[in-house]
Amino acid sequence: MSGKQRRLQFVECPNDINGMIDAAKFADLALLLIDGSYGFEVETFEFLNILQVHGFPKVMAVLTHLDKFKDAKKLRKTKQRLKHPFWTEIYDGAKLFYLSGLIHGKYVKREVHNLARFISVMKFHPLSWRTSHPYVLVNRYEDITPPEKVHANNECDRKITLYGYLRGCNLKRGNKGMTKVVGYEPTVSGPGMRQGLNGAHVQT
Repeated sequence: MSGKQRRLQFVECPNDINGMIDAAKFADLALLLIDGSYGFEVETFEFLNILQVHGFPKVMAVLTHLDKFKDAKKLRKTKQRLKHPFWTEIYDGAKLFYLSGLIHGKYVKREVHNLARFISVMKFHPLSWRTSHPYVLVNRYEDITPPEKVHANNECDRKITLYGYLRGCNLKRGNKGMTKVVGYEPTVSGPGMRQGLNGAHVQT
């Protein structure tokens, strides 16, 4: 919770191309965790390119593992070295946070508080790409297949109910959707295919 009328949900993005594409479609803010002792990886720049294709939401970077630097001069040079390629890919002055290191297995409370406060007051503007491309973020599903049918044939076709959030424009009845496992299948039943996606049915 970040306010009386606002709730933030954090979704971890896996380090693969499919996960990056999915995250780019629904994320309002991309929080990049960068190992300061190693630097930027190729996957980071690939993810930034994917974000550009999908309307380019807000991007922030957080440098971690800074406690591995024992020399303050080397740490300062590393911060400057990592700042310039990040600004080149985003824009000059893009926000870059620093987490100095772990103390008793936890980050410094003040640094985490500053980061959380900055995110909580950030304003997100609608992206033109998002408003014209519907995307469903499912966070829960239920198997509503009759139990007697499953008991008779454990490999029968299942009917599931998806619960989650619909981003962008509304889905129309008969639109085709894609999941990583099922592939392209027409969406069935439509009373919930509006903002909020309350119990839309998908035949798989």
